[in-house]
Amino acid sequence: MTAAPLYDSFALHGSSVSLVTVYDDDHRFFVAGSVLTASVDPFALAVSVGRTRAALPAMLSGRAWALSILAAQHLPLVRALTGSTRPEERRAALTAAGAAESPEGPLVLPDALTTFWCRTSSSTTVHDQELVVGDVLRATTPNDDEPLLRWNHRFHTASALE
Repeated sequence: MTAAPLYDSFALHGSSVSLVTVYDDDHRFFVAGSVLTASVDPFALAVSVGRTRAALPAMLSGRAWALSILAAQHLPLVRALTGSTRPEERRAALTAAGAAESPEGPLVLPDALTTFWCRTSSSTTVHDQELVVGDVLRATTPNDDEPLLRWNHRFHTASALE
């Protein structure tokens, strides 16, 4: 079976939407749907990162990275970050959404559902992806806004799926 039908089938597995950011000599970021709890004690997260992503080398170099779980109000931002836009347009969209540099360096969205700051503890190459496990250094207090979801290749709010 080819990858396309498998990818379409798995798109029916809904997930939250996150913004992953890291800073080296520039701010690097991407939208992630493939995030999971890798460990509870100590708390660690795992994120699947395309091996060609500009953020990956900085994440693997030991720099702190941030994972912000996005809320419904971030839908326009996610569309700008995942659409066919130029890098400067994506950065402008982040700035317009209120992204600010955290003390650790990565950009964060102050109105995200929650943000976790992580440092990579391990990684595993899986074909065209790198499964990156990050030990959580700290997190913000979660808020109870409506989450942004990815389902069937599109971004949605939970209320839109009811």
